[in-house]
Amino acid sequence: MKTFSSVAVCVLLAVVSVTAQISMRELAEITEEYRVRFDELYEDKDAFIRLARVIIRAELKGLNEATLENLANARNEIDDILTETREDIANAILLPNANEQCLLDLVNTVISEGSQAGDGMSSCAADKIAIKEGLGDEFRTLTNTLQRIATAASEYTLYTFAIHDSFNDPEDHIDWLERNYANQVAFWDEVARPEAQEDLDNMELNRPILVAENRACLDAVIARLNTAMQNVRIQINGC
Repeated sequence: MKTFSSVAVCVLLAVVSVTAQISMRELAEITEEYRVRFDELYEDKDAFIRLARVIIRAELKGLNEATLENLANARNEIDDILTETREDIANAILLPNANEQCLLDLVNTVISEGSQAGDGMSSCAADKIAIKEGLGDEFRTLTNTLQRIATAASEYTLYTFAIHDSFNDPEDHIDWLERNYANQVAFWDEVARPEAQEDLDNMELNRPILVAENRACLDAVIARLNTAMQNVRIQINGC
């Protein structure tokens, strides 16, 4: 009887040992499968993030270049208006019976209006610079967050061994991998990628609008200066 019991115990232990070995082997195979899947998911995320960064840099560069072009054109128009008015004053001073002091006062008016036009240009530029920097910061924050999530996902399979009792409960380990992979895919496909893509689309759509708003702001500055210089020309005749 003792002999039979001993044999039975040995057989049972052998069965348990073989079962444990098979479970661990299966766990290793499944873990490797998920490692590959997580790596592929990481590569997909990383490629999209790199592309997004290239696109956002190009869009911000385009916005910056267009804004600078607007400012340069406005500066030229303002210079032309001021130069023409100063020349009118200079010609008037040469006329007989010209009131020199009156005309010199108009020169000061031209200088003051030119300074105000410069401040107006700066205000128009500052507005778009703030928007550009805000968009850049917002998108950098988003892409950096996505990058951290992508990097973390690539390390999940290694991390799982640190938080699970894989030998005694491999099923829980596998279940955790399945759930987290599914959650990662859902988050990436349903939240992260659409949000990043929406930001990219909005940047592409808004860039010409922002450029047009900048030009409209500068046009208003030029229009105000034109009105002021027309008043100066009227006063020239009175001097």
